Amino acid sequence: MWKNSFGDVMGANRIKQIRKKQKVTQKELSEMSGIAQSELSLIENNKKTCNVETAKKIAKALGFSVEHVWPD
Repeated sequence: MWKNSFGDVMGANRIKQIRKKQKVTQKELSEMSGIAQSELSLIENNKKTCNVETAKKIAKALGFSVEHVWPD
């Protein structure tokens, strides 16, 4: 079941982990996803929750499903 936001530490860490493994910078992920670099930084540092649409954009840009990045 989808939640209204994705604000857990595990998901935030997973974004950063996947991004770094793919050797993608925050700036590049920002360009690929259409999400501001400053917002990505806040999400990765668990200072901002991620709504469903933002989660979809990040996951798609990284080549994964939302469920892979934010497992239940």
